[in-house]
Amino acid sequence: MRVGVGYSDNPDSTAAGVQAAVGAVAQAGREDPCDMVLLFATARHDARALRDAVLSVVGHVPVVGGGAVGTITNDRFGYAGDQIAAACVWLEGVRCELLVEDGLLESEEETGKRLGKRLAERGTTRESPVMLFYDAIDRTGGGVRMIMATWLLAGLEQGLGFLPDLTGAGMQGDYICTPTPQWTGEDISEHRAMALAFSGDIRIDNVIMHGCRPATRYYTVTKADRQVILEINGQPALQFIDELLNGAIPPEGYPFFLILGVNRGGKWGEYDENNYASRLCLAIDKERGGIVMFEPDMVEGTEFQIMYRSFDLGYMKPKIESLFQGLGDREPVFAFYIDCAGRAAGYGGVDMEDAVVLQNTVAGRVPLLGIYTGVEIASIGVPPHGGRPRGLDWTGVFCLFSVPKGRECQ
Repeated sequence: MRVGVGYSDNPDSTAAGVQAAVGAVAQAGREDPCDMVLLFATARHDARALRDAVLSVVGHVPVVGGGAVGTITNDRFGYAGDQIAAACVWLEGVRCELLVEDGLLESEEETGKRLGKRLAERGTTRESPVMLFYDAIDRTGGGVRMIMATWLLAGLEQGLGFLPDLTGAGMQGDYICTPTPQWTGEDISEHRAMALAFSGDIRIDNVIMHGCRPATRYYTVTKADRQVILEINGQPALQFIDELLNGAIPPEGYPFFLILGVNRGGKWGEYDENNYASRLCLAIDKERGGIVMFEPDMVEGTEFQIMYRSFDLGYMKPKIESLFQGLGDREPVFAFYIDCAGRAAGYGGVDMEDAVVLQNTVAGRVPLLGIYTGVEIASIGVPPHGGRPRGLDWTGVFCLFSVPKGRECQ
């Protein structure tokens, strides 16, 4: 497997597509046609013009991807503008199947179930390398509704019978949730879920990063309605959090700031970031005194802690290095970074961009493609407490693709 990645922030979609594709081919150093393209772009771009421009460089191949608040490569990054990134992929004997299902607006769970059944038909196992991408934004009702990874994954598990150690992203094109088309192989569409299922000789190791630590003891959700927490420890949720924070932050400041952590590991063990799913507040429900979360999995009985963010990104380098050092007799060929858009320094209020730390740590060892997303997906915890993919918030998921050294992939 060989990959080359290109970047552009040209506001002209045709020029941007050509620039990114030419850069990707140049990085790979290949003259033969690639087998597929991964393409991500902000909502400012014309999806058809962008795809056609990329194909004018690489030939007629499947294009997979969609909206991103921004993109990251080995030497460039940006967000909230005209950024795009394209990865040209030469499979070189690796098998990669694209499975696409629509219907997310009608039911995330049923869409996931159909996708899971198709994965089962192709012989997917718990160890199979799979990436999941879906359109995270629904504006068809006039307002903004987040499409739920929790329900999509629940359906996927029903259809497949289990969940592999997959990674993925809920895609969106900007911070204001503008509807952004997806590239689904041969088509351009919206509101679909896509699985990239690779052959067994490809391995995708991953590590999660959110830089949050518990700031409180455990509290319990005592009443919830879908993604709205209505009561905590028997009190109205807004009132409880306001009293706990002693009014230091008004409830209007909770959206995109308040982070709750759900520990999927041992409750009283030493803190382990890999066991925590961060849950970010999306809005407040003043009428019912509730807190609206990005995902609906904080149901009645869920124990959580309030988390605080670390402004020191030093934790990232050893986590990324651990994957490179743990490859053994395997060769790294590609790095893919799924980054919560809230972690961008310009949005999250930090001094250092995690994209810069990422670039400096990868240090050109493999081609790098990163996307700023609405939801990140990776496995949290270890059995029996966790060990299953979940939708995450405020998280970076670093994925390292590798192949066996010294033999062709099958």
